[in-house]
Amino acid sequence: MNVLIPTFLTGTSPSGVVTYYKTLARDLRSRGMSVQVVETTDTPFVWNKSMNIMGHVFKRLGQTSRILWDESSFFIRLFLGTRQHRSQTFDVIHAQDVRSGVAAYYALGKTVPVVLTAHFNDDPVTELITAANLADKPLPGWLVRALTRWYRWLFAHVDNYIFVSNYAYEQSKHLMHEGVRRAILPNTVTIDAADKKTPRAVEDQGKFIISNVGYVDERKNQELLIRIAADIKSRGVTDFQVWLIGDGPKRTEYERLVAELGLTEYVRFKGRQSAPWRLVAQSDLYVHTALNDNCPYALLEAFAVNVPVLALPVGGIPELMPHGAGLLSERDPAYLAKLILTYRDPVKRQPLLDVQTRHAERYLSHEAGLQKLLAFYKEITVGQPVQGCLSSTPGELATSSSEVNTL
Repeated sequence: MNVLIPTFLTGTSPSGVVTYYKTLARDLRSRGMSVQVVETTDTPFVWNKSMNIMGHVFKRLGQTSRILWDESSFFIRLFLGTRQHRSQTFDVIHAQDVRSGVAAYYALGKTVPVVLTAHFNDDPVTELITAANLADKPLPGWLVRALTRWYRWLFAHVDNYIFVSNYAYEQSKHLMHEGVRRAILPNTVTIDAADKKTPRAVEDQGKFIISNVGYVDERKNQELLIRIAADIKSRGVTDFQVWLIGDGPKRTEYERLVAELGLTEYVRFKGRQSAPWRLVAQSDLYVHTALNDNCPYALLEAFAVNVPVLALPVGGIPELMPHGAGLLSERDPAYLAKLILTYRDPVKRQPLLDVQTRHAERYLSHEAGLQKLLAFYKEITVGQPVQGCLSSTPGELATSSSEVNTL
């Protein structure tokens, strides 16, 4: 089988989507399949230079022009990048975003079926609206309507969907046409055994270490952990550290906040890491503070390196947790500080770790997920039905095969 993977993100982008498609390409190749990845950087040279110049102009004209340019330019870039491979025969286009998938579909003459992995946390239009609101620049009504029409046109070309949570399906199904085929397959990870036992530095010995991984921005909400650290310190506890692993636009602001609160010794910014799980493995507790997340790799990596997890019950996260074990009921820093301090005791951490480890081994198997994906490919290309289903409900993932339903 020959698979084309188009995406608007480049291989160096700090995103779980990149982790997903790189892992996907590796896994498919290990099964003897041919895989071609097409990114925006694959745009032919002359077109690429021309579009870069035009992009600088459009982005200076304001938010509306930037959004319109991004939507159209990503489509054009992926269309042109894929056209360079039209002499090849592909069985499946496995897109990482709907613009790239439809662009590739047109570039290959509308003959190759598209599978879309729905990585978005809500739906693409809602995410654009939310980003604008966070920047205090609400989108005009006409633009929201235009974007909605644009995405409905894009989704009309896609019949096959991989959702990494049922939450993502429920949030975006209004943009899809009737009769689509869907499978709910959560993200999974594989981590070398050696990375699960990374030793701590001497200066970190004996400390209660809380880790968090993510792009440093409003959505990942690392400020909450900083406020929690301030409350922990106010209780007279000094043998702890919070490790914020990642980088992003809020880092400088959060570093100033840490200094203002006198937390420099207690909150450490570890920056972007190629293998963040190695640092997570050194921690005692992983705390996920995101305000919305579909199926975060950071949480799965904490499971994989045997670190107990606490997380806000947002997006698709409740579907990953065993019967809610580890879900946080409040966002108040004082309440969370008190709760987190109970896990300083290894005896208190162990039951949570045990139930989460058993759950991850049973329901988040990387090999099982890959086999279900291959079965989904087979149904699309050969027409052989996939038996059984994999349903996602808060606190439990069913053990049977891929969920394949129609709207």
